[in-house]
Amino acid sequence: MPTAYINGIEVYYDLDDFTDPWRQPGTFLLQHGFSRNSRFWYKWLPLLSSQFRVLRPDMRGFGRSSMPPDQFEPAADAYVNDLISLLDHLDIEKVVYVGESFGGILGLLFAHTHPERLEALVLTSTPVSLPGRALEAKFPVKEGSADAALAKGVDNWSRQTIGQRIDLRLAPPQLAEWWIMEMGKTIPENAIKHHRYAATLDFSPHLGELRVPTLVLCGENSPIAGDQVELMRSRVPGVKVVSFPGVGHGVHALMPEQCIQEILTFLNERSLVPVSS
Repeated sequence: MPTAYINGIEVYYDLDDFTDPWRQPGTFLLQHGFSRNSRFWYKWLPLLSSQFRVLRPDMRGFGRSSMPPDQFEPAADAYVNDLISLLDHLDIEKVVYVGESFGGILGLLFAHTHPERLEALVLTSTPVSLPGRALEAKFPVKEGSADAALAKGVDNWSRQTIGQRIDLRLAPPQLAEWWIMEMGKTIPENAIKHHRYAATLDFSPHLGELRVPTLVLCGENSPIAGDQVELMRSRVPGVKVVSFPGVGHGVHALMPEQCIQEILTFLNERSLVPVSS
């Protein structure tokens, strides 16, 4: 199992590379969101790994980078520092960063604090700040609060709110069940800590300071990110926004081929990373 001991913890990662051995491919870093893990990018691997190296880390406290609750304290700076340390450990200088949902929020911080390590920033279904009260009103839980629902198991909370993170009109039922099962592997105490912490974040004051080529991919009906796309369009210098009509949250899972084609077009247009050589 590939792990790196960095910043006092064991971080799990997958690094896939099926490129021709004489090439020097660029690297994609795919970062999952809340209570998810590297497995959530499984549809992207066959589409990317013949042209690029694909790095998929599990965020500290989640997936196979899980930690005991008494050792886990969520902090965006710590998450980003783990990524920087992992890149250093693997001797990777720069990446195309792709983050989904909370992983995209981390990408915004990464781009702001370490722009020299990024070829480009891709945000999929990413909010600038989490619309907590609106989500709780639209996706209420029978326990009355997210904390109470999460305490009974992340799968319990996820089953009641799965429509937040994937469009159930478009997702096969088996995909939604798999999401619930995978999210349910998260330690409830870790999920509660992270859920509370994430609600305090707001990157909007720094959007105009980004200096990394940025692509935003989002379903126009995403309950988490849809209303915030125009904010990024108006404030992020040189941003390109692709909004998929009639689609809710989770475009990276529902439309992987379309997302990757948009990314490769974006990179080609800016001569950022060769897609064939």
